[in-house]
Amino acid sequence: YYPRKYAQIWYGWEYPNLLLVIVICFVYSCISPIILPVGAFFFLGAWLVYKNQILLVFHPLYESGGTMFPMACHRTLIGLVCGQLTLIGYSIIRLGFYQALLMFPLPLITVKMMDVFKTLYVVPGMCISVEQAVELDADQKNVYSLFSPDVYRQPVLTERIAEPQNRWNSSASTGGTRPGLTTLEMVGDAKVC
Repeated sequence: YYPRKYAQIWYGWEYPNLLLVIVICFVYSCISPIILPVGAFFFLGAWLVYKNQILLVFHPLYESGGTMFPMACHRTLIGLVCGQLTLIGYSIIRLGFYQALLMFPLPLITVKMMDVFKTLYVVPGMCISVEQAVELDADQKNVYSLFSPDVYRQPVLTERIAEPQNRWNSSASTGGTRPGLTTLEMVGDAKVC
C-alpha cells in the first residue's frame, strides 16, 4: 500500500531534474566529452525506472493530454542553444575563429526550428481533435438540429450509394447483342453500360 501522495508522479519535481541533466550534458559536452556517455547511461537508467514506475506504480489522478510536451521540447531546445553558444565560445577561447564562424548559424537554425515546431505542433495542438469533437457533440442534445450527421465525414464518403438496376437492352432487336441479355445502369451520375 502506497500513501495517496505517492500515487502519482510529481511532474514539477521530476521534469526539472531531467531537464537539468540534459542541459548539463549539452553545455559541458564540448569541454569534457566524457560527459556524453555518462549522460546517455543516466537517461537509459531513467527510462527503465520511469517506465516501470509509470506503468506499475503510479496511478494518475488526471491526464493532461500531452500539454506539457511542447514546454519540455522548447526548454530542451533552449538548453541545446546554450550548449551551442558554449561550443562557439570555447572555440574562440582556443583561437578557433574559423570554426566559431562556421558554427555561428547553429543557434540561429535551432531558434528557427523552435518557431517551426510551434507552428506545426503547438498551435494545432491547442485545438481539440475530431474524436473529442464528436464525443462533445454526442453529449449535446440539439447538435443534430444544427449540423448534418455527416459533418465529420469526408465528402466522398457522404455521396449517395449507386445501386445497379437491370434494364433490357434496347439494341437487342437491332442485332447489336443477343436478345435476352441485360446491361446495368447506375442510379445517379454514373454512366450507363
